[in-house]
Amino acid sequence: MRRAATIAAVLGSVGMAACTGPKEPVDLLRAKEQLVEATAAGLDKAGVLAQVGRPAHLWDVSELTLPAGPPSRLRFKLEVPRDARLTFTTAIAADYQSRPGVEFVVKVLRKGREDVVFSRLLDPISRPEHRGFVPGEVDLGGRFGALELVFETRGFEANGDAQRAVWGAPAITVKDDGKAPLAIIYLVDTLRADHTGPYGYARNTTPELSAFAKDAVVFESAVAHASWTKPSVASILTSLLPGQHRAVQLRDPLESSHVLVSEMLHAKGFSTGASIANSVIYLPESNFDRGFDVFAGLHGEEGRPSKLVDAAGVVDTALRFIDSRSGMPKFLYVHTMDPHVPYAPPPPFDRMFEPHPTPEHPGNDPRTDYKEPLDRDRMIAQYDGDVAYGDREFGRFVRELKARGLYDRALIVFLADHGEEFQDHGQWLHGRSLFDELIRIPLVVKFPNGRGAGLRVAEQVQGIDVVPTVLAAMDLPVPPAPTIGGRPLQETLSGKAARRVAIAEISHRGIVAHGARTEADKFVRRFSPEQDELYFDLTKDPQEKTNALAQAPERAQRLRGRAEEAMAPNPFRHVVRLAGADDYTLILRTGGWIERVEAKGFGQGELHEVRENGRRVELRAHPQPGHPRELSFTARPLGAPVWLEGRRAGRPLREGDVTVGEGETAREIPFRLPEVDTDAQAEHARVGLFTPPRGEVPGVHVWLVLPPGRKLMEFDSETRERLKTLGYLGP
Repeated sequence: MRRAATIAAVLGSVGMAACTGPKEPVDLLRAKEQLVEATAAGLDKAGVLAQVGRPAHLWDVSELTLPAGPPSRLRFKLEVPRDARLTFTTAIAADYQSRPGVEFVVKVLRKGREDVVFSRLLDPISRPEHRGFVPGEVDLGGRFGALELVFETRGFEANGDAQRAVWGAPAITVKDDGKAPLAIIYLVDTLRADHTGPYGYARNTTPELSAFAKDAVVFESAVAHASWTKPSVASILTSLLPGQHRAVQLRDPLESSHVLVSEMLHAKGFSTGASIANSVIYLPESNFDRGFDVFAGLHGEEGRPSKLVDAAGVVDTALRFIDSRSGMPKFLYVHTMDPHVPYAPPPPFDRMFEPHPTPEHPGNDPRTDYKEPLDRDRMIAQYDGDVAYGDREFGRFVRELKARGLYDRALIVFLADHGEEFQDHGQWLHGRSLFDELIRIPLVVKFPNGRGAGLRVAEQVQGIDVVPTVLAAMDLPVPPAPTIGGRPLQETLSGKAARRVAIAEISHRGIVAHGARTEADKFVRRFSPEQDELYFDLTKDPQEKTNALAQAPERAQRLRGRAEEAMAPNPFRHVVRLAGADDYTLILRTGGWIERVEAKGFGQGELHEVRENGRRVELRAHPQPGHPRELSFTARPLGAPVWLEGRRAGRPLREGDVTVGEGETAREIPFRLPEVDTDAQAEHARVGLFTPPRGEVPGVHVWLVLPPGRKLMEFDSETRERLKTLGYLGP
């Protein structure tokens, strides 16, 4: 009930009845009133209806489905338009793919005549291609008007599980006349704005994007809210800042209480699809698949999930979704990632720019290939080759939309989630800072019917502006703040948008920083590993080379306040327990703030005192056997390091005095309290960060507490290797 209420609060209550007029397509997942007979694996009609629209997951692809556990029979009474096509997929659930196969049959009943129009035996045991969703299509041709469609399955065994087999995303489609609304978000992972033609790059990396920009609006100052994929994409798809949606670190799922644009549009009758190359987004535990009829996470060579999923496959999958929903209102999210490390453009793009790679200097990955200064240029050349290859495929995507008559009416939002560093400020890759080479992104928007074509907009806009832009372009209401945080880009075009400060942050693998940016200047506060403040006058210093904090203290103070307003606390509580019979004098200190302090067991003459506005906590305690002292707290912002030091029994605290979770001892003093996302704590399950110590062993014990209802993503060995390849986990 909470989910339904949340979506209704965002967009208002909507009717979900299927379109059944004589010229309209039919989404069979919404045609419950037309489902006149339904049985599946022993379920009656009521039981089947309760499972209609349930998602099924196979090989990182998720589709909304009709249950078809054999024996099953689903009979729809419909008005079918002329020249219609029936599209669907068939699938057997992963748990049953070692069992005997299932036969899928579609029949047409009309005027007492029954015709079998489709039949397929799925046999995953002997046919590996049957282990995913297998597409099916029927040209209904002259079968139109009042008729009945029957979906049946037959199996060699029955087990009572209606989800053993499914029909995926079934629909009756019509020829697309370009009148149905179409919204597309086309995101290129890791694409620097200043390596594209519309933003002045000297190399001809993006001729297709430059041509597209003539039909679109180029936003010259677009800001991402994070410098790595998960939090940035979550902000783009929810219109919430990272501190609000909380999908900030690698193991953070996107909480179901935050409504995605796919859910908003699906609730308004749109068919919704996604074609995604980045496994961080399509991992089921990430929870980005909500509201999508078809959510396709794509694999690389030999079916392995990897970075090496080229844009051609992503575009092909996106176009198949468009064709499978012909004539329907559609929303499509496309996520390519060719410029992401390792840089590996296919021929001839691998030799498009100089200096060319050599066997000894391939220029694929700065973590392994940086051996001499010229290797930086080789890596940039390979990166640019990846950009150029992805641009070619974007151009093909645009041409295919035009060939289908969909381009003119479509809203197409082209953007990146973040950029890439090539030692611009001494670093490589991304997710390591908030400099503009990472958070200033390309944003080129083609509005329906050519509105604003050819314009360039200097006003700063933000990733959170994408969702309201899509809603406004589809003539849907735009919820006010704080439900969403952005404003439609249409307001910027019309001159009605107020100037706003953009917020960006990073808390990833022990790197923590928060910033506030305007068109003219930027403030960044770094918490880890550096602890300092930066201020840049972007009008005089667009490359951010000179920290002008001392020259503009009042202006920096105002931006500091905006950055601090957006900082969210760590959702995990730290617990420090003192046990045994020794005197302890301890200090907890942080560059952020220690908050929500709670103490247990402290007696007379002992203290726990918060000082320096939360930067420091002092403890004096003398626990007794069976009566430990305990202090718990949160830290703000997420990831800000908290350090522990002090004295035990009159001597300085030693490494062996401090135990983490189930038993790992501190490696140095001062001791940095554990965090889930740092490399040192990546194996949090192994060290049991969330497990209090067993029994009462003398010393200082530290662990974390998960808030109620919150879960962390766990990674199997294959996923870990994939994330290491992408640079999201350390070696």
